[in-house]
Amino acid sequence: RGPRLRIMGEVTEPTLKDRVEELIRENPVLLLMKGTPEQPQCGFSMRVVGVLDSYGVEYAALDVLPALQPLRQVTAEISDWQTFPQLYVKGELVGGADIVEEMDESGELAELLGAEKPKDAAPSAKQELQQDPQQSPPIQIDRS
Repeated sequence: RGPRLRIMGEVTEPTLKDRVEELIRENPVLLLMKGTPEQPQCGFSMRVVGVLDSYGVEYAALDVLPALQPLRQVTAEISDWQTFPQLYVKGELVGGADIVEEMDESGELAELLGAEKPKDAAPSAKQELQQDPQQSPPIQIDRS
């Protein structure tokens, strides 16, 4: 008898990239975020959750923290974007926190989501800083 060859069967479990692409396809609104909507683990994710919640739209969320580095590589391949959060609507990357907030302010996000812009939405953290002239000035470091 010759040497034994181990024939590996096909891998039937989808790869991480396939799974992420499937989630993007299957969910009209998908947020890849650090943490969960109930417990965001970074301020940027919290900001996007706040914007989405203000519209009252249904969305799916995936906590990227358990597989952060592999997911960075996968999203770089899928959408050329490596930072989180990432908002996908109808299979397309919208962007991260700053882009989502800008689109919210301009009304583009409401149109994209097919939702009405909330009338009494709380101002974003960025808007609050711009509106409050009494805000403390940045800390100055004296290097003398």
